[in-house]
Amino acid sequence: MNLNADRLIALLMLAFSVGYGYLAWTHPLLPFEARQPFKPNTLPMGLAVLAAALSLATLVYESSDDLPEDATGWRNFEWRTAGLLVALMIGYTILLRPAGYIFATTAFLVGGAILLGERKYGVLITIALITSVLTWLIVQRGLGIYLVPLPAFLGGA
Repeated sequence: MNLNADRLIALLMLAFSVGYGYLAWTHPLLPFEARQPFKPNTLPMGLAVLAAALSLATLVYESSDDLPEDATGWRNFEWRTAGLLVALMIGYTILLRPAGYIFATTAFLVGGAILLGERKYGVLITIALITSVLTWLIVQRGLGIYLVPLPAFLGGA
């Protein structure tokens, strides 16, 4: 069994998963959490088991060194677009509170779609605005989580 890049990454992922699973397993619970069916460490333990199983499958699986053409696609990856999307996400988190949820989310959705190549601006803005308002209503009314809907100068705070 040769140690190619896939197996090396799978080995590192297995080590990370075991450590992550151990930390999730030993995470101290509050007294009222101990008897809950879904504890704060339930999902992390499940993710650790899943990641460890997939890592073991990758370690055991015999792969050929002949890569299909799509496996080298990272060489053509659009790093500029990905970097701009990350910058847009950071800007969204910074503007979320001062600009309000509806404005910041609409601007993020419109900016991200334009960055990815959408050019039907009327449809894009309409859908982004409807989506922002509906998600704000669901979070605000349905879940009871307060989000500042509009900027302070429009009476949102």
